[in-house]
Amino acid sequence: MVSLDDKVRALAVTAGWKTPRPEQDGSYSFQLEDGLDLKLFSPDGRGCFLLADLLALPEAGYERDSLLRKVAGQQAGICRERASVVAVERREDAVARGLDGDRLILQSRVSVDAPQQQFDAAVRDFLNDLAWWKKSLGDSPREELPPMFSMSGTFFGGVY
Repeated sequence: MVSLDDKVRALAVTAGWKTPRPEQDGSYSFQLEDGLDLKLFSPDGRGCFLLADLLALPEAGYERDSLLRKVAGQQAGICRERASVVAVERREDAVARGLDGDRLILQSRVSVDAPQQQFDAAVRDFLNDLAWWKKSLGDSPREELPPMFSMSGTFFGGVY
């Protein structure tokens, strides 16, 4: 049986990244260029969750509601094409990760038993989605926002 540790090691080799050590909770974190930080974890050894922080949400009010409406509209527009989903992480969960307040996060899932090429592709797609969302939300140093549906390049080669 393949473990998440095996998948992460193979992913790191393929992508040319330093292999992270497992954290206390068994998760693995990659800190990549342009703030594309990624966490992988498997609570049951079968499904692997991919998680990334997008931004802190404003306090309740007009600004927060406007942002959530914008994100919901964008998510609805891309949900047929992309596996990653934006969600609200509540304050108590963010604090457990050392962050403050409610946050927007990006998440996706891939089977630990998936062939390595499929696993790597899921991570690549997630990072492409993360780059797009960060730029869309104004939290990326990249100067231009690529169209969501043309992101077919590989992140491992630096194209996204």
